[in-house]
Amino acid sequence: MSKKNYLTFSPELDFLGLDHIIVGSGIGGLTAATWLAKAGKKVAVFEYHNKPGGFTHSFKRGQNFKWDVGVHYVGNVSKEGSLRKLFDFLSNYKLDWEYMGEVYDVVHIKEKVYEFKAGKESFRKQITSYFPEEELAINNYLKLIDKANKMGNAFFFEKAFSPILSHSIGRIIRKLYARYSQMTTLEVLNKLTGNKRLISVLCAQCGNYGLSPKYSSFAAHALIVGHFMEGGYYPIGGAEQIANSILETINKFGGKIYINAEVDEIITEKNRVKGIRIKDKFIACNSVISNVGVNNTFNHLLSEKSKLQCRINFQQVKPSIGHMCLYAGLDKSDIELKLPKHNIWRFDNDDFDNIIDEISLKNIAKNFAYISFPSAKDPAWAAKHPGKATIQAVSVAHYDWFSEYTEQSCMKRDKSYMSIKQEFQNSMLMQLYILFPQIKGHVIVTEVSTPLSTKHFLKYQNGEIYGLAHTPERFKLPFLRPETKIKGLRLVGQDITLVGVAGAMLSGMICVIPMLKWRVWKLFREMALKDKMTNK
Repeated sequence: MSKKNYLTFSPELDFLGLDHIIVGSGIGGLTAATWLAKAGKKVAVFEYHNKPGGFTHSFKRGQNFKWDVGVHYVGNVSKEGSLRKLFDFLSNYKLDWEYMGEVYDVVHIKEKVYEFKAGKESFRKQITSYFPEEELAINNYLKLIDKANKMGNAFFFEKAFSPILSHSIGRIIRKLYARYSQMTTLEVLNKLTGNKRLISVLCAQCGNYGLSPKYSSFAAHALIVGHFMEGGYYPIGGAEQIANSILETINKFGGKIYINAEVDEIITEKNRVKGIRIKDKFIACNSVISNVGVNNTFNHLLSEKSKLQCRINFQQVKPSIGHMCLYAGLDKSDIELKLPKHNIWRFDNDDFDNIIDEISLKNIAKNFAYISFPSAKDPAWAAKHPGKATIQAVSVAHYDWFSEYTEQSCMKRDKSYMSIKQEFQNSMLMQLYILFPQIKGHVIVTEVSTPLSTKHFLKYQNGEIYGLAHTPERFKLPFLRPETKIKGLRLVGQDITLVGVAGAMLSGMICVIPMLKWRVWKLFREMALKDKMTNK
């Protein structure tokens, strides 16, 4: 990433006159920063890590290999896609996308294989071809996905309402959405069909929101399924290009991004934000937007008095699950090795709830794996990394498995910790060799991450990757909205809306709408005019 897009924090730098401070440089915070900077506000983003971007950043090993840490594919970014205009606005049209092809996800359940095809009708026909006797159930399922998501749009935009509207119109919206959000995915699907294998296939993307059917809210399931219904896309140049392009826009409009800038406290006085403290440096501002998660914000950045004023009960919902990931680098190209663009969801059997409930370090890779091929998805990869390919293989993991190592320094943990990582690597490679025997002998670089890696690099206290768990209870929490009870303190990120890039971007946008008021409509108009001119 170009150095001109961010600065290393130093107490000696000038921080006078800031309108808004964003804590954390994930996509929710960068989205809010871009809107505010384009509206003429003086904005600064402070990032704990030495790379901005949150889950959109990438890491390298040597000169030949690079992997994404969070973004594996994105939906709704075709030329007509609902997210494309927003990405273009944030990146000033400097972010390009590669279509993954007709098939974007392939599900393996034991010996059976099921393809997810782009487009609702193609999806319908393909799934019906596997389950012809379940055509009615499949049709009703797709209708239900549409209905849930239409109401979901209203539910999330209600978070930008004023208190008066929220208590009146918003109350009605929340009540209507409860018919989807307050039922689990399994409860809804059991009403549509008794075919357990069909239910498993329809739930195969559950890793995208981190909960099996028995525990997840159907609202979360519907939004993720709908997001990818028209196919998957990959940012050309890798996921880091998302952050790269947005950082450039923020800089262009006068915003600043600082790395190695761990915020120690959000300073409040008489229930109003006054600024932040980094080590011994106080930085004043008119408002703070936190993009580091609800848990981190209220339990680690605010005084006990401020936390009590917000009346937040964290016992109502748990953090999402963690993960382990094998990053593999190969000494042949993805074309030579015949690696696909599509993702693979591999399950040992079709009882996903039991798989997640009973998963352990001994069976983690065998029971479940999500496999992505970033080099195959990226048309820019081969020119920079000729004769090389990359694979990522992910499974779920519990933070408790690694609790004895939490106080040990990153990269300096006990041999027993390294042994756990090696065992996971060996078992996951075995699964990869079963699916793709042609790669055996060509894996030359490996890296394994655990929930402790997530905690170290992204500050999620339980190593969670999806913020708060996407249970029905999550959708009832009144504090999951941008405005807090502390004046000048706002929240963005996947906790406020939904998991993933799309959810985090939406949170940034609904945060700034009431802040900018009429000015936001001017920006919407400029976005529409620019889009019209660009697509002529």
